[in-house]
Amino acid sequence: MEETNMSASDINGDLIEPGTVVRYINTGTIGKVAEIKTDDEGVWALVDTTGLYYKVETLVITDPGELKEKVETTKTVSDAKDYMRRYGSSDATLGDVGQVTGGG
Repeated sequence: MEETNMSASDINGDLIEPGTVVRYINTGTIGKVAEIKTDDEGVWALVDTTGLYYKVETLVITDPGELKEKVETTKTVSDAKDYMRRYGSSDATLGDVGQVTGGG
């Protein structure tokens, strides 16, 4: 029997609900609780940053300021060429990648 959208307590006995910022004590992973569920093995919290369920007794509520927003950037070919020029590599020094890697 599985239940969802229920409340649970962290390792200190503090209430964890969806939206609570938590830290996984074994690795230091931080994220927001997206869902709480229970099954035959216990109570679990889905953490948004990993997409994994953690047993609530392995979580501790933490300061929301510790949660870093994921920043995604898109790089163009031009950006890559600029980077290579800036840091001392040019198309001429790279040569044929197939020769370096043995690719065919």
